[in-house]
Amino acid sequence: MTRADLVSKLSLRLEISKSEADKYVLTFLDAIMTHLEKEGKVVVQGFGSFRVREYKPRLAKKPLTGEKYNLPVRRKPIFHAGKELKEIINKMPKRIWSENMLERQAVASV
Repeated sequence: MTRADLVSKLSLRLEISKSEADKYVLTFLDAIMTHLEKEGKVVVQGFGSFRVREYKPRLAKKPLTGEKYNLPVRRKPIFHAGKELKEIINKMPKRIWSENMLERQAVASV
């Protein structure tokens, strides 16, 4: 599902225009990003949690040249699925899961 798909579904469900639904989606995503930046954690009960993980600086090596260089401190967002989301995913028929994976692989190889 893309952001455009999400906006379409939201506009149909709430019976609002797509531009208004897009504002809601952008506001929701902005709230998550802003809170992650300030607090480092966002929990959506039943769906999952977003956290910021900090990676220590380290010495790395370029695979092709063998050249060593210093990687600085890095921060990355991570997502952990909630209990309800995990249950829904585990109930999904394998056929649907396999078709989705094949579709993603086909897109990725293009």
